[in-house]
Amino acid sequence: MQREEQEIQRMDGSDHHIVPSFFICPISLQIMKDPVTISTGMTFDRESIQKWLFSYKNIACPITKQPLSDFRLTPNSNLLRLIQSWHLQHASSSTTKFAEPNHDALMKVLFEEIKQPHLQVKSLRKIKSLIQENHGDNSRISCIRDDSLFSLAVSLVVQTELPGIPQITGNDTPVIAEAVSLLCLLCPSDEALKMVSQNENGLLICSLCSIMTQYLSNLQLRIQAALVLKSIFEVVDDMYKEGLKFEFFENIIEILKDQNSKHGSMAVLAILIRVLSYGKNKEKAIKGGCIPILIELLAEENERHVCEMMLVVLEKLCQKAEGRAAFLSHPAGMAAVVSKILKVSHVGDDKSISLLSCVLRFCTSSGEAAQEFMEVGGMTKICLVIQSGSNSKTKEKAREILGFQYFKTWNKSPCFPSSFKA
Repeated sequence: MQREEQEIQRMDGSDHHIVPSFFICPISLQIMKDPVTISTGMTFDRESIQKWLFSYKNIACPITKQPLSDFRLTPNSNLLRLIQSWHLQHASSSTTKFAEPNHDALMKVLFEEIKQPHLQVKSLRKIKSLIQENHGDNSRISCIRDDSLFSLAVSLVVQTELPGIPQITGNDTPVIAEAVSLLCLLCPSDEALKMVSQNENGLLICSLCSIMTQYLSNLQLRIQAALVLKSIFEVVDDMYKEGLKFEFFENIIEILKDQNSKHGSMAVLAILIRVLSYGKNKEKAIKGGCIPILIELLAEENERHVCEMMLVVLEKLCQKAEGRAAFLSHPAGMAAVVSKILKVSHVGDDKSISLLSCVLRFCTSSGEAAQEFMEVGGMTKICLVIQSGSNSKTKEKAREILGFQYFKTWNKSPCFPSSFKA
């Protein structure tokens, strides 16, 4: 206790409101009211260690994991005196902060608690709290990248059994919700993320997709599942991006509609960009109503990166005939895309012109698409791109549009820029 007393004495005026770490119970994470020491020499709050030993029937020390043959709880009078003294000094303080507790010891305790079904939700919340409170602390980055913690949270999401952790049932929605929320905070290595995601034929991917289709009333849970899937689809093999169900696309499109969650929308767009090129995913996304939603959002969006992502997705979907039909059937489709040319970025210009080129190339049989394109100022924008500092590939795509069969008709129109008339 001499070291502890010296530490208290060394605190200068700027540190007076910091709670010393050895005042904190490793189990409850609160200042100890009645500190007691067990036979291993570790100190806990009496109420917490009594629950650990006698209510939860544990026979090992929460920190050292050493089996206990002596269950006596010895009052730590010196520590209690220091805590009481500290309380008296700072009784009027409203800016008390907690010093860093022994993180490794806390994590060990929480891992043990997760093995007990009735403590799983509470333990998951404690772990999340630790991560959130210390996210900016470099000394804690190793915790956030803990692959074993990631695997444990995954086991709760997919409802499988790990050694020492009982399988949960489908009725444990709060456990699943907390586990998915925890996965959003963790940053496992790419190798661990890929291995765990592809395990058992992609069981984690299937589970997260199911969450997005089953928990329709819990938008936050579905958004968090989408955020995890975004990271997964960045590392898994291509075969795991195929075969996604139609209902999955229906539900991620619902997330796009909710503009209160920018992170959710960005995650959905990133997922679509990753998976649309595989299997029948384009057809499913089109059937699910992705195109009209994207057009409406694009017309109102001004943020560069979001516009780029939307244009990438629309361009991919318009590679299909049904996608082009859906695009042209929307009264604002052509105008929304044309309006973004020369206003977003070089990437936005390239994707906009690629999309328009695809639509005009395959939908000119009646001339309606070409007429609409001209009426919303498309030809003017194309000519400006050719004259601008856009890259050569984008300019070439713009020139291709001028070479389509309706060029002669457009040439005679007063809407066509006079500098480009034959």
